Amino acid sequence: MKKNTLKAGLLAVVASTALLTAGVHAGDDNYGSRDGKQGYHHMKGKHGGHHDLRKMFRGLDLTDEQKTEMKALFTAYRDEMKQNRPSKEERAAQKAQMLEFITTTNFSEDAVRQALAAKQEARQQKAVDMLKLQNQAYQLLTPEQQEKFQKRFAKHHKR
Repeated sequence: MKKNTLKAGLLAVVASTALLTAGVHAGDDNYGSRDGKQGYHHMKGKHGGHHDLRKMFRGLDLTDEQKTEMKALFTAYRDEMKQNRPSKEERAAQKAQMLEFITTTNFSEDAVRQALAAKQEARQQKAVDMLKLQNQAYQLLTPEQQEKFQKRFAKHHKR
């Protein structure tokens, strides 16, 4: 009988971990997402994380100089993001902290809220950095290209 109780308890811990992880993940903002997927997933592509940015400026007949400047912007941004990425140790510590929240006998809502607020603040800063990059790229466009960009953006976001 104890064997089944242990299995049931282990299953409950695994299920609650999955639910908590899903709940925390659901708290991610969906900025930049057309299809409801989490906003930062679109950054993982074969183009070094800038696939959607490149797509935004496609079809604007960029000059070679503009292409070079945008590529430099995107490369600098990518390098900065790599430097600011949490280390494996930091990610492991965050996972351990979540496990501690789940398994502790003295649950503290304040501690959980504080941990989640820190994660949300980091996500918000990433969104601000991305919009800043997009603004810098937009400023490289000529007035005609900016107008075309705005029309395409409006058309695309009406869907």
